[in-house]
Amino acid sequence: MRDTMKPCQHTLSDDVVYKDVVVVGNGPSGMVTSFVLAGNVPYLKDIPEDLPIDEMLRARLSNLPPGQSLYDADLLELAEGLEGRSQNPISLLMDNLLRPCADLGIQADSLIEWRYDVEKEIDHVVLGRGPPGGAWHTFPPQVRTLSPGAWLSLPPHTTDSAERLTASAVAEYCRRYVQACHLQRYFRCNVVVTSVTAAPPGTGAPCSPACPRSASYCVSGYDHKEGRGFRYACRRVVIAAGACDRPNVLPEHISHHALHQLAALEKAAQLNQQHPKSQSRCWWWVRGVSAADAVRLARASGLHVYHLHRTAADSLAKLPLLNYPDYNQVYKMMCDGASGNYTNYKSLPEHMIVEVTPLLSPQTTNTEEENKIRLKKVKLLNLVTNKTVELTVYIVAVLIGSKPDLFFLQTNFDLNTIEIKKCKCNEKKIDEKQCFLRNHWHYLKSVLGQSIQSCKSRYLNYTEINGNIDTKCALPDCNKRDTCTCNTKAERGLAVRECKCEIIPYSNLRREKNCQCQPTNPYSSGLGYGIDPKKPVDGRSNPVAIDKSTHEMFNFPGMYALGPLTADNFIRFIPGGALALVTHIHREMKSE
Repeated sequence: MRDTMKPCQHTLSDDVVYKDVVVVGNGPSGMVTSFVLAGNVPYLKDIPEDLPIDEMLRARLSNLPPGQSLYDADLLELAEGLEGRSQNPISLLMDNLLRPCADLGIQADSLIEWRYDVEKEIDHVVLGRGPPGGAWHTFPPQVRTLSPGAWLSLPPHTTDSAERLTASAVAEYCRRYVQACHLQRYFRCNVVVTSVTAAPPGTGAPCSPACPRSASYCVSGYDHKEGRGFRYACRRVVIAAGACDRPNVLPEHISHHALHQLAALEKAAQLNQQHPKSQSRCWWWVRGVSAADAVRLARASGLHVYHLHRTAADSLAKLPLLNYPDYNQVYKMMCDGASGNYTNYKSLPEHMIVEVTPLLSPQTTNTEEENKIRLKKVKLLNLVTNKTVELTVYIVAVLIGSKPDLFFLQTNFDLNTIEIKKCKCNEKKIDEKQCFLRNHWHYLKSVLGQSIQSCKSRYLNYTEINGNIDTKCALPDCNKRDTCTCNTKAERGLAVRECKCEIIPYSNLRREKNCQCQPTNPYSSGLGYGIDPKKPVDGRSNPVAIDKSTHEMFNFPGMYALGPLTADNFIRFIPGGALALVTHIHREMKSE
C-alpha cells in the first residue's frame, strides 16, 4: 500500500510499462475489479433488526469490530454455510450483503458502504477489446437479460428495478459506470492481449515491493487504433475475460455453412428483408436460451423458422411464467413439436443435422457472413424413426453456447500428454506474395516474440467440438511426401513443434518440401487451468481452478480469475470475486 511504498528510481525498457496489477477484460468483471482496486473500501452498515437475512450470517457479522473494513475480516469464515446460485463462497457472501434477501423478492438497501481511501489505491490498468462492457456490446440491442435490473447494478450503485433490461441498456450502463466512478484513467480499450508470460529474470534485486524489478508477469498485445504493440510488466494479473469469445460449433462440414452468434443472425435478418424473396427463406436453430432469442428475432422479421432440437430446453422450463412470458412461449412451441400450429414456426424435436449442401456458389465479392446466406439443402436424421428428411433453407444458425478464449495464457501443462497424430503432406504451388511473407516470417516472429505464436495458434487451431479435442494439420507445399512426423513437447511451459521434413528455400520456380503440422492449440482451451487440467476450461462444467478464499489460480501465484471463468455466470456474483482477490493483494502488500 502507499504508506509502505518507497520511492523507486529503477525503470524498465522504453517499450515496457510497469503496473502493480493488469486486468485482462473490461466487461463487468474487469469494471468492478477496477472499482475496488481504485481505493474504494467496503464497510459494513448496521443491519436492520427486521431484515430476514440468514441468522448465522447475522451472528457472524455482529462479531465484527465497529468500523472495521471487510478487508480485515475473515471472509471465508463469514461466508460459511451460505447457499445460492454460486459455488464460490465469497461471491455468495457479497451478494447477501449487496442485495440482502434478493431471492426472497425483498427489495432491501445494501448493507455495504463504500469509502474511498487513497492509501488503498493500487496502480493498475484494465485492457479490453472494445468499450467498457465487454460482450454486452456484441449482443443485438433489443435482446433482454435474464436477470432483473436490480441484479445487474455494480457497486456502489443500487436499484430496485424488477424489469429485465435490453442488452443496449446494459452496454450503455457499462459506459456510464466507468465515467461515474472516475475510472477512465485505468481503462485502455480497443486493444487485444496476445500473451501473458512469466517476466524474464531482472538485472538486480527489487528495492521495494513497488519496484519494477519485482514484476512477475509480462502482458503483451497490440492496439487496434494506434496500430502498434504494447507490453506491461506487473506483479499480478487478473483474468476477467468472460466466457463468450468462442461459440461452440458442430463438425466443420456443418459449421462452415452456419452462423453462431445472435448479432450475425440479426444482420442476416436485415439482409434478408432487403430481398424480395425474403419471405420464402427459412431458418434452422437448436435448443437453448440464445436459440429462443433467435427464434423470436426471426419470427418478428417475418422469416420462417425450422427449430431443430433434441428435447425441449430445461433452461427455458425453469423460468417463471410471470417474469419470462417470451421464453415460456418458445418452450411451449418446442414441446408441441410437429403438431403445433404457429405462424412462421415449425418444431422438429429429436432431430439432428447430418449434412449441409450449398445449392448456390459463393460470390467472391461478398463477405463470409453474406456467403452463408445462400440457398442450401439440409439433411436431418429423426432419432426416433431413424429416417432422414431434407429441407431447403437459406440460413443455418447453430446456437449451442460458448466458451472462453484463453489463447493468451501460457501454460506449464505437460503437452507431452496430448496425442499428436501423424499428418499427410500435400502438394501446392506458392506465389510471390506468399514467398515474401514466408521469407520475412522469422524476422516478424523475432519482433513480436511469443505474441506471434499465440495469435497463430489461436487462428489456426482446429475446431473443438463440445469440449472434445481433435488434431488437424494444414500442410501446404510438400513434394508429395507420404507422411511427416510431428512432435510437440513442452519447453519452459510453451508448446514447441518439431516437424521432420526437409526444408527447401522458397522459390517461385520450385515446390517447397515443408510440413507445417498444427496441433490442437493448448492455449485457447485453457488446458492446465481448469479443475480438471486435462480438459478445456468451461464456465459451467470445468471452471478455472482457484483458491476459493482469494480467487488466486492454483499453481500460478499472483494470477487471479473471476466472473464466468470461475462459474459465476451472473453479474450479481462478480463483486465477491473482486473483493476476495483485492483483499488478498492488500494483505500480501502489508506483509511485504
